Amino acid sequence: MTDTASAVIIGGGIVGASIAHYLALKGQKDIVLLEKDTIASGATGSSGALVRMHYTNPWDTALALKSLEVFETWGDLIGDDSGFRKTGFVAVTDSANAYRLRNNVEMQRGVGVNAHVISPEDLKELQPFANVDDIGAVAYEPDSGYADGYSAATSMARRARELGVEIKQGVTVSDIKRDAYKVVGLRTSEGDIDTPVVILVAGAWSAKLAASAGVDLPVGAQRLTAGMVERPESVQDSHMVFIDHAVGQYFRPDVGKLTLLGIRPGPSVDSHVDPDAYDGTVALAWQARALAQLAHRVPAMVDAGWRRSWAQVDGYTPDGHMVLGGAPTVEGLYIAAGMSGSGFKTGPAVGMCMAELVLEGESRTVDIEPFRLTRFDENDPIAGPNDYEIPEFVVPSMPS
Repeated sequence: MTDTASAVIIGGGIVGASIAHYLALKGQKDIVLLEKDTIASGATGSSGALVRMHYTNPWDTALALKSLEVFETWGDLIGDDSGFRKTGFVAVTDSANAYRLRNNVEMQRGVGVNAHVISPEDLKELQPFANVDDIGAVAYEPDSGYADGYSAATSMARRARELGVEIKQGVTVSDIKRDAYKVVGLRTSEGDIDTPVVILVAGAWSAKLAASAGVDLPVGAQRLTAGMVERPESVQDSHMVFIDHAVGQYFRPDVGKLTLLGIRPGPSVDSHVDPDAYDGTVALAWQARALAQLAHRVPAMVDAGWRRSWAQVDGYTPDGHMVLGGAPTVEGLYIAAGMSGSGFKTGPAVGMCMAELVLEGESRTVDIEPFRLTRFDENDPIAGPNDYEIPEFVVPSMPS
C-alpha cells in the first residue's frame, strides 16, 4: 500500500527537524520526516555545536545571526533545552591574516552582529591562560557560545511532531521518483510514498539521492574527527569558544572540566570517503596533532587527558558552502545539503528560509539565492573577499 504526504523531508538532523518544524508552524499539513537511523544520529549529534557568526561572507553570517535569536529564546519558541551556553567566542589569526579579520568583523557588524576587534593583550585579559605571542588580531563575539547538537535536534523534532509532523526513524530512502519534470514520490525501505514535494536534507548521502532524480549535486562526503579532553588542574576554569585560524583548530568548553576540540578541514583531514563504509577509527596521530595544537594556544593543556574521540561524515561542496533552494530541473525537489560544517549554527534559520521557499516561493528571512545549486555551473562560487589563508601547523617533535 502506498502512503501519501504533502511534503517529505529526508534527513533528521538539526536542519531537517527545523524545516519540518517551520513548515508545520506555517500551517502545512501531512508532512513526513524520514530518518534512516535516529534523530541527530549523524553529523548533528557529533558536531561541535558552535553557535557563532564569524564568517567571511554576509549570507552565512545572516543565517547564523538569525539562528542565534532562536538559540537565545529556545525555551519559549521550541521548549526543552538546546544546551545553549553563552560563553563568548573569539576567532584569532596570525599577523598575515589580521587585515582580513578586521574586514570580516566590519562586514559582520554591518549585518547586525555584536562583534568587535580586540587586541591580543585584550584577549590575554579575558583568557589569562592563552598564548597570544603569534596572534595578530582577535574577533570577539560576547553573545556567542555553544549548544548541544543532540538536545537541539531532538527537541526541535519533538516540537515538529506536536505540530502534526509524522516522524519515521529507521526508514531508508532508495530513490526519489519523478514524472517528466516534477517529483511524484519516494521509494523507501517501508514502501512508496506519493508526494509532490521532497526536501533533501540527507547530509553526506544527499548526492546519491539527488542523482536518483537526475540531479547532479556536487556534495562529497568528508570524514571529520573531534575529541574531548579533561582539563588539567591548572586550567580548571571554563573558557570561551575559540576558532584558531593561526593553527587551524576550534575548541570549546563542555560540561564539567571537559574541552571539546577539532581540527579545521584541510590537507590533513580525510575527504571524499564513502559515507556507508568510512573508517570511524581515530588514529593516535590525530590525537597527538589535535592536542599539540590545543597546547600551542593554551600551554597548560599539554597535560590534558583524553576522554574520548570520534569520527563522523558530513557533506561538503567544492566551495565549502551549503546548497539551498529548489532543483532547477525538477519541480517539487528542494535541497538543503552540503552544509560543509555550518549546518548546526545556521540550522534554525535554514529551516525558516526553506519553509518560506516551499510554501511562498521565496525566502524572506535571509536571502538564500547565493546558495543556489546552479552557482557551480555558472562558475559563481561563494567566496568572501577576505577568506583566511590557514598556515599548515607543524606538530612539535617529542623529546627523545
